Amino acid sequence: MIPLAQAPPITFWGVQPGSGEMWVKIVVALVVCLLIMFGLTFLPNAGRKAVVWGFTFAGGLFYVLLWIVPTPINRGPSDLPRPGEEFGFWLQDALPHIVNSANILTAFLLGLGIYSLLRVHLGRIAKRQPDREFSAILLVCMVVMAGFGYADWIMRRFGEGREKLELMQNWTPVQYAFDLMFDGLLQQMDAAMFSMIAFFILSAAYRAFRIRSVESTVLMASALILMLSLLGALVALWNGGVDAMAVALNLPNASVDLKEAHFLNNFKLNEVANWVRSFLQVPALRALEFGVGLGALAMGLRLWLGLEKGGISA
Repeated sequence: MIPLAQAPPITFWGVQPGSGEMWVKIVVALVVCLLIMFGLTFLPNAGRKAVVWGFTFAGGLFYVLLWIVPTPINRGPSDLPRPGEEFGFWLQDALPHIVNSANILTAFLLGLGIYSLLRVHLGRIAKRQPDREFSAILLVCMVVMAGFGYADWIMRRFGEGREKLELMQNWTPVQYAFDLMFDGLLQQMDAAMFSMIAFFILSAAYRAFRIRSVESTVLMASALILMLSLLGALVALWNGGVDAMAVALNLPNASVDLKEAHFLNNFKLNEVANWVRSFLQVPALRALEFGVGLGALAMGLRLWLGLEKGGISA
């Protein structure tokens, strides 16, 4: 039992579980959502866009305010807001519930995706379109995988002797079937698919690394150095040759300065590869990430403000 001093504060967003107030809020929220969905069916296309934009703007505005408005740090259960801090406390109290609402919406989107998948492939089977047998295989595999997956989850969560299922020797046919379909079939087919993609990547790399300009020459040289640095035998052979040259230059009768001999260590294959990573690859990746971040920020602002019109008919 959680001590009273450590119990989470009861706020507008969180009420006592099982209380009448909780059920009232659930019923009110359900009725309001159903009324909104029912009302959307009577709105014209432009009105629906306005409603969708309003909810999108409100959701984005919450996170913008959460980032701008100061919120309490290391807040205790009995801490009360001082004058001017009420809004920050309210935002912090609302955050977990907003996150839960987003997770619920994600679950609805997953259900919408399943509905779309069923509608497309069942329609293809009903219309006896070409390659409809692949649609049938897809639907059968989806239903069977989901069925055994949920059965395994229920047995591990609520079944008798569920703690014994952690050991393979205690598995039932449900666990064996799920393991066969997920680990034995799905993951192996994923590995095979990505293995085939590797040949396309190799073909693209060959076209990209052909020396046609100064830029492609630099790209080819950098890639060659990094790939060779991953070959342990070649690295040992190369570095051994560099060490032999350094020892030869450090002979007692040699006239070469010792600094020049030590300078040869910079030409070891692993050192050259580390220099390429640290001074060429990392700065380039940071520049790319900075550009991608600016693009994501611009796209987020366009979506938040309702300026993105792609994919929406007028």
